Amino acid sequence: MKGRGWATILLVAGFLIAVLILPAGAAPKVIVDGVRLNPAVPPVVEQGVVLVPARDIFEALGAGVSWDGATKSVHVRKGDTHIRLQIGSTRAFVNGTAVPLAVPPRTVNGAVMVPLRFVSESLEAEVRWNGLTRTVTVFSGAAASEEAAPSVTPRTPGTIDREYSWDYGGKRWTYRLQVPREAYEYYTGLKRPPTDNYSVYVTDPVDDPFIAAMAARFLEVARQERYSPKQTVEFVVAFVQSLEYVTDDISKGFDQYARYPLETLVEQEGDCEDTSILLASILREMDFGVVLVMLPGDPGHMAVGVKGENLPGVYYEYAGARYYYVETTAAGWSIGRIPDEYRHREARILPLVPQAVITHEWVSRGSVSGYIELKVTVHNYGTVTARETKVYAALDAGGGKVYDQRWSGPLNLEPRARGTYTLRLKPPANVETRLIVKIVSDGYLVDESTSERFRT
Repeated sequence: MKGRGWATILLVAGFLIAVLILPAGAAPKVIVDGVRLNPAVPPVVEQGVVLVPARDIFEALGAGVSWDGATKSVHVRKGDTHIRLQIGSTRAFVNGTAVPLAVPPRTVNGAVMVPLRFVSESLEAEVRWNGLTRTVTVFSGAAASEEAAPSVTPRTPGTIDREYSWDYGGKRWTYRLQVPREAYEYYTGLKRPPTDNYSVYVTDPVDDPFIAAMAARFLEVARQERYSPKQTVEFVVAFVQSLEYVTDDISKGFDQYARYPLETLVEQEGDCEDTSILLASILREMDFGVVLVMLPGDPGHMAVGVKGENLPGVYYEYAGARYYYVETTAAGWSIGRIPDEYRHREARILPLVPQAVITHEWVSRGSVSGYIELKVTVHNYGTVTARETKVYAALDAGGGKVYDQRWSGPLNLEPRARGTYTLRLKPPANVETRLIVKIVSDGYLVDESTSERFRT
């Protein structure tokens, strides 16, 4: 919608105000069993009901669909379920029983649009709506996992007001921020990605409009104050360094609990990874070259590397460039200055590139026909689609050989989505073996597991 943006901001003599607004009007995203629908006609929302092209949703749910032009009706069959919907009618029929519809099916650009929740639940699928990301997630198999569609409904009204103060350039700066409570609760409700590559907290796209609003405000101040690029970075660093340092075990009750940038802003505190993630997110949005710097040890530490040349202090060479060390946990640490206890540690550089984070679990059962049925659930906790994700399953015969093996078909798993694969293996009788499961995404082995040995 023109004329409405993500932030309304005012500057008065070192006083910054930002009101962050949730987006509206974008076409909702639909994910079915971990795979995003990409219909030629995009989904629409009418009176709070999401309508999707009939053929796309029914085929994704494994149902047969046919069109009766004479009655302008859609007929859907899956197993023992028969659904009939008619264009313009507020009544549908499920196995002959009339069911009222809040919004009738209609045509949009030649596509028959049907109510997503109604048709999915009629086929015994589970449906979740995420108002913050405008995403509908449909599960036709097992119960939904919490990370696949973190629920933010019912929406919590109101905003969270925060004020920050810090010193830079001989001035006292104050920043007032209003965050929709819904956005904050979205992030606190997310399961933490099972990875030590904290770049996924920076590249998560949901909070991009919030970070962009802050970055734009900082850049505006930098222009008005005639800051150099180095001074602009220092200005943002001073802001982040003003936040209170607190360890995860004290603030969250966990040994490790990484915060997303919006969590750190609302809670106004964090440990080294939290403030590093926040600083990297803001500077990245301001188009500065930036990486995360991990310093393994006991205890480990995290900082930020900012791309630069001919500056004093400690830097790391990565991908043909110099990234200068920035400490985020306390005020007064200048660019390039590193605490003595970390000076001689070998750093691990984390580029801020979206990536998939894949895990899996599986269950198996025997059948009367002698097959072992394996149901594998693959999760993508990352920030980019895991493309061509397949499952390999085998029965180990020892010595690099197998009794039987199968490959699944590929799925493209959206971020925070999951896919379920079913494979059947035929074991020989009375042998000792074990199940081998491997997950391959985009041609690379990304996860694997084996069972205990057992006798068939």
